[in-house]
Amino acid sequence: MGAKQFFDAIQNVLNRIAETQYETISHVAQLGADSIANDRLIVLFGSGHSFLPTMDTYPRIGSFPGWLPIHELSTSYLAAVQGNQALRQALYLEKIEGFGRVVLDNYRLNAKDVMIIISNSGVNPMGIDVALSAREQGLKTVAITSLAHSQGSKSRHSTGKRLFEVCDLVIDTCVPQGDAQITIPGFPHKVASASTIAGCIIMQSLVAEVAQNLAERGITLPVFPSHNVGMTEDEHTTLDVMVDKWYEEHARRTAHIYK
Repeated sequence: MGAKQFFDAIQNVLNRIAETQYETISHVAQLGADSIANDRLIVLFGSGHSFLPTMDTYPRIGSFPGWLPIHELSTSYLAAVQGNQALRQALYLEKIEGFGRVVLDNYRLNAKDVMIIISNSGVNPMGIDVALSAREQGLKTVAITSLAHSQGSKSRHSTGKRLFEVCDLVIDTCVPQGDAQITIPGFPHKVASASTIAGCIIMQSLVAEVAQNLAERGITLPVFPSHNVGMTEDEHTTLDVMVDKWYEEHARRTAHIYK
């Protein structure tokens, strides 16, 4: 019964994204295609579980060069509940104002890049600082966030602003306030969260839409394929050649990005 409730709840979230967010997703994809066409990057950032959609985007089967996820290990690699690299540390660090700016200082960005920041709540200083720093450098900024949650929450940033208030464009995950979806009698709080799934769906829709935009401009890029399907030796060789080109293109695009 709980599983069926969750299937219905997550389907409702995905339907609302498709019905209400396509226009903004299409706009963001056009900006992203502009960046890639100009040999620049779509930069991705998320902390905590919001980093997972960035990892699911690139590098990934079906992905192509032009994306740059920022994986700050201290706030994205939740290796344990307790001990080293644990949950307490990550939750603490994403609330420290200024930390996001320090992270972004590692990268040579410019106004031809696009910055996408993912945060379900949109209230923690780390993501807000990344957005503010990117805007100061002239980048177009995109928030992927739950408006229902964020509008009902208070910012932890000294500006008093939430992520959706400091970005140029906002894609709403359409996830209800609180993230967890299902009430189970006897449990003290709702269970089964939706924000990571919604974030991954939005990011993969952007991958598809950016590719469509590039193809319409006559631009194609090597794609990282699955090797775990049945194929002939010649087909394997063809895929291996494309993978080599994929690595080379990624290296070319990111050669000067790090300070």
